[in-house]
Amino acid sequence: MICCVRTPHPSLVAAWLKAPVLRGRSLVIGGLAHERASVTTASAEARAQGVMEGMSLNQAQQFSPDAIFQPVDEEATARVRQSLLSTLHHFTPDVAAGEDPGCAFLKLDRLTLRWPDRSPLLAAISHAIDAVIRVTPTLGVASSMFVSKLAADHATVGVPVIVEPEKTRAYLARYPIDVLPLDDDLREYLELLGLRTIGRLQTISRHAFRRQFGVKALDIYDLGQGNDRRRLRPFRPPVRIEASEPLEPPVDNTEALQFIARALAERVSASLLAEGLGTRMVRITLTQESASPLPIEVRFAYPMTTVGELFDGIRPRLLAASIVAPLERITLRAGRLEAAYVRQPGLLIRRDGFKESIADAVARLQEEYGPSLVQRAEVHADAAPLVDHRILWKPA
Repeated sequence: MICCVRTPHPSLVAAWLKAPVLRGRSLVIGGLAHERASVTTASAEARAQGVMEGMSLNQAQQFSPDAIFQPVDEEATARVRQSLLSTLHHFTPDVAAGEDPGCAFLKLDRLTLRWPDRSPLLAAISHAIDAVIRVTPTLGVASSMFVSKLAADHATVGVPVIVEPEKTRAYLARYPIDVLPLDDDLREYLELLGLRTIGRLQTISRHAFRRQFGVKALDIYDLGQGNDRRRLRPFRPPVRIEASEPLEPPVDNTEALQFIARALAERVSASLLAEGLGTRMVRITLTQESASPLPIEVRFAYPMTTVGELFDGIRPRLLAASIVAPLERITLRAGRLEAAYVRQPGLLIRRDGFKESIADAVARLQEEYGPSLVQRAEVHADAAPLVDHRILWKPA
């Protein structure tokens, strides 16, 4: 299932965040009152006085003489979008931005284990967004991006609209065809044929629709049936995780260098855990006193998070480094960041089955989902040959 999170009028939200005193006042976004431009959006107070999106700013001033007029702050609006996506990314890495700056999507599949009941999850999402941008979003949940956005567009604050997969066609049938992304020619043609609702469009077979309107129109037909072939393009937060330490006096022995590198690995690990991320690559930069900086790159088969995992990869590279002068600084930077919990410990892969790594993974699982989730298998060789009788499961 896909959840659409919709925050109406992000440019208005951006203005409120910059100047909280504007909340509750008649505010028009689009430009100054004397400019030859149109209204982008307006506050509820201005709308109550007759201001509408698309009307000229001069006309808006006649409807609302006491309104405050401001141009769209593109940078502040982009920050609202970034805040929305970053907040959702804390729930799951399966987050994508919508075409509208105030719209975002997230897949709920990975969250079912932690949130078996959907209602507390949706309430938590709504509360988290409200805490960041001071606006409560509308939520729609459905089996596709198109239907979930339609549901969010028609939801009310605090009351999510949930469309179960088996009810998708019936939900869409009541809407006019205008909710579909139609061009003017196709809309006019459908209306001439009397197809003014999605329900009427659903009565036509796919083959007949293709014969009448061509292959390019099949995407519209599929959306009307509830089939959306688009995939979420995951949002990647601009995170920079780095730890650096000046060496005073400069270090010229590998033992001291390893000690400092492990301390930096602890700081990088703490930052990764705080963001819920793992790294597939660590870049080490050794700044030498009278020589060029020495770059070292460590790659991992899986996204690593713990100190032991990181240092196990860093240590042998430091020992093999060709240091020609005393070191003035060492820097560790995590790259190729991914969600940490998508990793499964690969016990059969070389250097990935250390007890420290497994114990850390078990501890994190137990902390997240309870101590009973992880169990230890004990084999009784002299028991009956049935598998269920030979293996006993005990708390880890």
